[in-house]
Amino acid sequence: MTSKTFVVITGLALLSGCGSPDVDVEAEEKHLMDLSREWSAVAAGDDVEDLMSYWSDDAVMMAPGQPPLRGKEAIREFVTSTGEIPGFSISWEPLEAHVAESGDMGYMIEQNQITIPDSTGDLVTQYNKVITVWEKREDGSWKNVVDMWNSDPSREK
Repeated sequence: MTSKTFVVITGLALLSGCGSPDVDVEAEEKHLMDLSREWSAVAAGDDVEDLMSYWSDDAVMMAPGQPPLRGKEAIREFVTSTGEIPGFSISWEPLEAHVAESGDMGYMIEQNQITIPDSTGDLVTQYNKVITVWEKREDGSWKNVVDMWNSDPSREK
């Protein structure tokens, strides 16, 4: 094989690998929006394991005022402890989803509401802005890999 032939074959091989797979980005974004709403409904229940199934094993949660929680076990401990707080509730709504052209990564901008008792025991609701990062697995499922939120003063009532 001549060096010119090698260069042509190598170039064609590289180009054929550069094309992105046929990904319906819009459908994947809608799927993520639906998945987030489904996850919020699960969070209103008592099934911690069902709730945990939306995070990847190596997920990172970054809650306000807390060090990052790395991995499902640390997140499970956090979720379990917050679930034991009398009056605690959480819900959220996705506002927009964005999926990479490759179809394997996405992120969402969301908002959540967390209700907890204050120092006197009265229930107060915190309004937050949220960013979540999602990864599509080989089996076609999406898993949350980063979950981060902080206060959204513009929504406080």
